[in-house]
Amino acid sequence: MAKTKTSLIAGENLPARGRAFKSILFDVLREESQINLNPESTREDAEKAFIKHAALRAFNQEDTASATILNEFMKRSFPPLKPTSETIKFDFPVNGSATDKALSVIDAISSGDIPVDVGQTIVGIIKDSVIIEEGTDLKERIAKLESLINE
Repeated sequence: MAKTKTSLIAGENLPARGRAFKSILFDVLREESQINLNPESTREDAEKAFIKHAALRAFNQEDTASATILNEFMKRSFPPLKPTSETIKFDFPVNGSATDKALSVIDAISSGDIPVDVGQTIVGIIKDSVIIEEGTDLKERIAKLESLINE
């Protein structure tokens, strides 16, 4: 890749990226909301003033930032729910080999007992457990070999 005098090089002192629009917006709202506070005001007074000010601006249709403020206000008040899968029961060989477990998942998918995406997740978990088991086994075997060499 050609280098120019404006190219950035990893490891150099790079210029600060700057703050995000939302961060700046909330700082301005916080400053505006606290204009009427006095030195005796509590933290709770400041928080209430900020929330009141943000709510008034969020519902002001003439304010150009009202949509952004309302969106952030709602996200912080009512965070979105994370989707979860329902509990599914199917024949699963708990003590079987990883292959037996994966084949039982494939059978459950093909018979319609579990959805494909859930089956893929379960097979991924089986695969991860095999990788962990292999890593643990190799670590133990290397430790044994090292102890035999050091005797």
